[in-house]
Amino acid sequence: MSDTVTQRQKVIWNMMGSLCNALSSMILAIIVNRIIGGNAGGIFAFAFSNAQLMYTIGAFEIRPLQSTDVEEKFSFTNYFSLRIITCIIMMIVTTLYVMMSGFDRVKTLTIWIVCMYKMVEAVADVFAGMFQQHDRIDLSGKTSTFRPVLSTLVFGAVLFFTHNLIAASLSMAGASALLFCFYDLKLREIFDNIECGFSSDNLGKLIIEALPLFLAAFINMYMNNAPKYAINRNFSDSVQNYYNIIFMPAFVINLFSLFAFRPLLTDLARYWNEKNMQPFKKIVRNILLWILLLTVVSMAGAYLLGAQILGLVYGTSVMQFRKELVLVMLTGGISATATFLYYVITVMRKQRLLLMGYLLGFICALIIPVLLVPRYVLMGAVISCGISMFMLASAFAVIVMVHMRNSLCETVQ
Repeated sequence: MSDTVTQRQKVIWNMMGSLCNALSSMILAIIVNRIIGGNAGGIFAFAFSNAQLMYTIGAFEIRPLQSTDVEEKFSFTNYFSLRIITCIIMMIVTTLYVMMSGFDRVKTLTIWIVCMYKMVEAVADVFAGMFQQHDRIDLSGKTSTFRPVLSTLVFGAVLFFTHNLIAASLSMAGASALLFCFYDLKLREIFDNIECGFSSDNLGKLIIEALPLFLAAFINMYMNNAPKYAINRNFSDSVQNYYNIIFMPAFVINLFSLFAFRPLLTDLARYWNEKNMQPFKKIVRNILLWILLLTVVSMAGAYLLGAQILGLVYGTSVMQFRKELVLVMLTGGISATATFLYYVITVMRKQRLLLMGYLLGFICALIIPVLLVPRYVLMGAVISCGISMFMLASAFAVIVMVHMRNSLCETVQ
């Protein structure tokens, strides 16, 4: 069946999936702001951000290993079994978090239900990784397109008729679960010998391989969320909503960089395994240049029109945060660079070294928001995130350059 799908179709579906997945959180936030107001928008924004952090536990960052496992070192049953365990742990951690946080009923239930929605996504992601591993990125693109579109439509409809954030969140999670049962599970039938049974074989080895990636992903998401936690401790939900609005456009750079490099991950893995460094270096260089171009254009656009557009879309004026918005786009470019280099290091199978970079970023995320956010509010939040991401990207760049040089030396010898 793979022969009937063109490379162009694969690229288009991958772009659609990445676009819809990236846009979903922004559109959901817009819906909440427009229908029930900015205070509820702040609650939902915090719930979604927290769910993304919990998602890293559920996904356990297996996807980069799975999608580049071209030699099938681990079976799909290995990947699936570990994903079930990590998703159960994800919901246990979420339950403990909301029980100990002392939030009111609406905030508590919204956080828990949105985490359930992301848990379904984490289970579905292991199938998407299998599709990509077998060169069917079009299928993973389709699931990444249909899930956020359906869930967002259902969420918006229920919120419009009920004005109830909890009911809307429940409907979103339910729609995602139904799609998984009646679509994702059916797609696996395309492939031979793909079973969903539980097996403990090789789980220990897979955990050891994935653990550095998971710790890196968890710390990375915490770094993104650290300013939001500082805002949550010091200010109202409406301030949280303002931060969410101005930070949302940063996804544009990450999104368009994903368009460029995600379809090339398998090629990068093959070039690295074959010690074919010239095309490997060319891909790395071109993607970094592409991210730089996107960052410059985005910063200019944010300065000229960004605040006006966001005000129109969300129905809330953010003109007073114009400077913060430009810095957000710079932070987005740094974050996109770090994300790409993270995947390059994974392809090199040097994922244990990722923790060196994340340790630097994590220390910054623990300290800087506590110092800057209470004093400088949103500007302090943006600068905090930017410094953490810069430290991360710098460390990753050093790791990539050192190992590319070492590989070149080995090739020459």
